[in-house]
Amino acid sequence: MDANTLIADFLNILNQVKQALFSFLPKLAGAAFIFVIGYVVARLAKALVTRFIKKLHFLIPNQKIRLRVKSFIEEKPVAKIIGNIFYWILIFFFLTIATETLGFPVMTTWLSGIVGYLPRILTAVLIGILGVIGGVILRDLVTTAAASAGVLYSEVLGILVQSVVLLVTILIGVDQIGIDVTLIENIFVILIGALLFGAALAFGFGARSSVHNILASYYLQKIYKIGDTIKIGEKEGRIISITPLAV
Repeated sequence: MDANTLIADFLNILNQVKQALFSFLPKLAGAAFIFVIGYVVARLAKALVTRFIKKLHFLIPNQKIRLRVKSFIEEKPVAKIIGNIFYWILIFFFLTIATETLGFPVMTTWLSGIVGYLPRILTAVLIGILGVIGGVILRDLVTTAAASAGVLYSEVLGILVQSVVLLVTILIGVDQIGIDVTLIENIFVILIGALLFGAALAFGFGARSSVHNILASYYLQKIYKIGDTIKIGEKEGRIISITPLAV
């Protein structure tokens, strides 16, 4: 092979590289433009979502719940987390379009998988946040209602309700991500059933005397009325009131 042939082959290779480069530069410019647009859109969406989450409590009509949600959002980085998730969803979305423009099918497929998975994470996070807020609100409501009704250990009852709400929320959130939680759900159902059965037994044994008094009072009202005089053994008295539990 003489020198002229080598030079011709080298020039041919340079010409092919030049043509490939000239054909690739427009794609690179287009991909860069798409990514810049995506970055701007993602930053804007992040700012808007973060601002919306911080003002979300204004949409709640109930003042007590509104103050509770406001306090939770201010204490926890809820708005920042949701804003960042929206940001990365848009970043990966535009990055996928950019790689498709460049002609990188393997990278495009990989990024498409991430883009399809991120909304699941967002949904799981939203469910988790709603569960935490709902658990706190229900805990306060149950604790207040139980205390007003004179129920002992009202705070424990409120914490129990909150724990159940949180556990259910976690199961739903994990399921949204795509993790099979069938076994955990079955265990949870068994535990809840056992707790309810135990509570029913405790209530049944504890309220046995009350139920007996209620039934007795019901039948006594058909026989006696207020003002009647009754005698039991050596004791005698006049009926002044008949309640569901006593005469």
